[in-house]
Amino acid sequence: MGIAAMLGSPIKRREDPRLITGQATYVDDIKLYGMLHMAVLRSPYGHARIKSINTDAARKYPGVVAVYTAADLKGVVGSVA
Repeated sequence: MGIAAMLGSPIKRREDPRLITGQATYVDDIKLYGMLHMAVLRSPYGHARIKSINTDAARKYPGVVAVYTAADLKGVVGSVA
């Protein structure tokens, strides 16, 4: 079947039965010893210039292991700004 014939047509995927019956393994299902979770907070303002970030409250929150800002990552990873 060519691509043109598939456009707009339903395609039966092989993985669907596993997904809709709860038999599939999702990334969120994986639990490893010592595993941490990460949250990313982005500015709600497009193209805003962030002048400062106060991370004190986040660092004091129970269970928080680390808090990083773009300034902390500068020179360690590629551009995050």
